[in-house]
Amino acid sequence: MLTAPMAGHAAPQAAAPATAPAASAQQTAIQLLDRLDAGDFAAVEASFTDQMRQEVPADKLREVWQSLPQQLGAATGRGAPQTAEQGGYQVVMVPLMYEGGVILAQTAIDAEGRIAGFLLQPAQPAQAPGQAPPAPPES
Repeated sequence: MLTAPMAGHAAPQAAAPATAPAASAQQTAIQLLDRLDAGDFAAVEASFTDQMRQEVPADKLREVWQSLPQQLGAATGRGAPQTAEQGGYQVVMVPLMYEGGVILAQTAIDAEGRIAGFLLQPAQPAQAPGQAPPAPPES
């Protein structure tokens, strides 16, 4: 599926001294997803840090975003955003629901409100408290 091609997130630039407030970071991440859904890839790219613009130009972003429904079927909604501070960034995680599965969109936002990283990966199924992780398949 997708992981690295969308990541400036794996190594956002040097850690910023302060972070964007969580509510503002969530708003930025939701706006990013709304713009992606609307096909406004140039506006998304404009909200990136310089490093992200180099790593993920608008045409690459379009290619990856438009491949999701081809791989997973139609989008059916989004889950509630969650925010965590990581390495001087606010990282907003939003589950994206599709007919064929769930993708977790992770957006790293710097202290200036710019997108320093964006990662799409399959969401891990939730486990009940105290439940052991599933055993790997036997070969």
